[in-house]
Amino acid sequence: MAIALKTRYITVEEFKQYFGVDIESKLNTGESDNLSNSAISFIMRVEDRMDAWLNSNYFQNVEVNYPQFSEYQKRHYKLALLEQTMYILRNGDLSTDSGYDPEAGVIASINTLKELSISPTAKDHLLQCGLLSRHIGRRGVGNANWWL
Repeated sequence: MAIALKTRYITVEEFKQYFGVDIESKLNTGESDNLSNSAISFIMRVEDRMDAWLNSNYFQNVEVNYPQFSEYQKRHYKLALLEQTMYILRNGDLSTDSGYDPEAGVIASINTLKELSISPTAKDHLLQCGLLSRHIGRRGVGNANWWL
């Protein structure tokens, strides 16, 4: 199964404009001849994992709801993804970490890893977007349209 390399919410250029950092140079491991594809696939994974995290923890299907988001919500969702992308570049992908620290001989709990896997700043933007709620109200699950 071939996956088309195309981001849905943020671009390599938006990341560069927002942080002043060239993600392609950060990802340069010498393993790929096409750094642009590496950067795009990296951002795609961040988008997919954020969507999966929101859906499994907060019952929010962003892919379905995004077209109905206000400009304010779209902005904060993009900012959450940008912050999460930088967080992973700085700290590694903790969502796939085993929790084992060979230097300390310690295994972090799954709850600790889950808590650390999403950037605190990204969570703030997701809250502003209205996506961090498990409340079931008159408009269904969540409060993505809380101001309507």
